[in-house]
Amino acid sequence: MSTANRITFIDGLRFIAAAMVMLQHYFEHRTGFMTQLVRTLQPGVAGVALFFFVSGFIIPFSVSRGFNPIDFAVRRISRIYPLYLVCLVPFAFYQITGLGFATRPEFDWEKWLAAILLLSEYIGERPIIGAAWTLPLEFMWYGLFALFVTTCRTDVAKRLELAIAAVAVLALAVTMITGIRIPAGRIFMIYAAVIGYKAFLMTDGSLRLRDFLLSVAVFVALLVPSFYFAFKLHSHAIVGYAQAIYPWLFSSALFLTVILIPRLRASSLLSNPVTAYLGAISYSFYLIHGPTYDAVHSVAPLAWQVPLAVCITLILASLTYRFVERNGIELGRRIAHRMKHRAPTLVVCHA
Repeated sequence: MSTANRITFIDGLRFIAAAMVMLQHYFEHRTGFMTQLVRTLQPGVAGVALFFFVSGFIIPFSVSRGFNPIDFAVRRISRIYPLYLVCLVPFAFYQITGLGFATRPEFDWEKWLAAILLLSEYIGERPIIGAAWTLPLEFMWYGLFALFVTTCRTDVAKRLELAIAAVAVLALAVTMITGIRIPAGRIFMIYAAVIGYKAFLMTDGSLRLRDFLLSVAVFVALLVPSFYFAFKLHSHAIVGYAQAIYPWLFSSALFLTVILIPRLRASSLLSNPVTAYLGAISYSFYLIHGPTYDAVHSVAPLAWQVPLAVCITLILASLTYRFVERNGIELGRRIAHRMKHRAPTLVVCHA
């Protein structure tokens, strides 16, 4: 499989993931058949899971020429933070000026500091940008990957898989023994990234198909009981067991199907210029679509809300990708290039 095809089909999967998340957020608070379907199938959950499978695939690909910890850290931060900070600006403007509020709320520095540091959920605050709750987990995946590459150097994927599987087993045991609900979904987002990592190695020829399928089987074997205890035996305020497990099984099956069928990876469905572009701007889509829909929802007639929100989101995502995201990535490359000599570049044996 060529490098170009690999990146293109990954962008196609990113687009599918972003579309599923957007579908969830656009319809879950409405009424009618579509709303009931979305609430039952939870495509947003499947989309988030798919994002982590994809992230697990692309991160080892990004260091295939060697791993430099400073280079890796700078590039990952510049990939996520500039766009996120720019997306916070309108919220800060509205709160500081009072525009958009019947009564201007007091500016809460603690809440805003937590939002900037991506710690809102961990101090009991709602994220200012709702979709940003997954970003700390994304950084956790980056950190774990970097830690294992730096400390292990060989058999990185195998050691990382054993570690996250052990965490999943431990969490399941704690839940079964103590009755304390462990957030299984967050553990399995990291686990999904590890499976994505193994998928990269399989397509790269560094891992046998049999070993990859064994990893997937263990993943599913831990996923099902973990979600049963987390969402069936323990009540969740929003999501039930079926609403949690089915989207994960769907995204796992979708990712596995694409990975195992080379013809599908190279198909026009995933590897065409339109889906490649929409996949490239999917992070912008992901952050912008929620606030955009909220704004449109407050002023537009019901029938026009979704089409208007989609159009405006597409325009804003294209602009922010062009003028913020790409420039942030390029800035990260320049900074990393200047700092690269401060840490050695490691040759990594992933498998």
